[in-house]
Amino acid sequence: MEKVIKVCRENLAVIVLLFLLLGFGVWNLTHKAQIKSVPVATSTVVQKKTAPKKELTNKGLVIDIQGAVNNPGVYHLRNGAIVQEAIKLSGGLVENADAKQINQAQKVTDQMQIIVPRVGEPSSSTSNGGADIKKQVNINTAKVEDFQSVTGIGPKKAEKIIAFREQNGNFKELKDLTKVSGIGDKTLESLKDQLTV
Repeated sequence: MEKVIKVCRENLAVIVLLFLLLGFGVWNLTHKAQIKSVPVATSTVVQKKTAPKKELTNKGLVIDIQGAVNNPGVYHLRNGAIVQEAIKLSGGLVENADAKQINQAQKVTDQMQIIVPRVGEPSSSTSNGGADIKKQVNINTAKVEDFQSVTGIGPKKAEKIIAFREQNGNFKELKDLTKVSGIGDKTLESLKDQLTV
């Protein structure tokens, strides 16, 4: 027994080193087990970060309804909404509204302005849900302010159209408008009666 104690005293540094190495080995194994569980938590975080993109794709429409409605103003509607829904949202028609002049079944487009006439007021085009339509706007010569009369084109879209025209030359046909960012086939379909080349 005395020999064992003597050997232990002489080799104390080696024994301490062995215990330290053993402790480090146990700690390292435990640490690796914790690292392996991290990717599960990371993938959950990634899913949470990507979820809002769905909300962005379901973005609704913004419309301006004026004229013979109880609460004229700017309203948000879901995609695929019709003029009748916009009228309900604005508090419904007033007593002297001329509902025969508007197409309440027409689909609403983004940035559309709906003007509901009163009985006796000049007839508005029903092809745009009662929106006032002036002469067709030439997309090759129009300025930003000229696009104000076009339902569905706000100042930002007008600037994009003009910038595209200045970079690429005049449009040869209305279909070329789909090359402008933010204007697709559906948007073009709703604009084609108001525009010309």
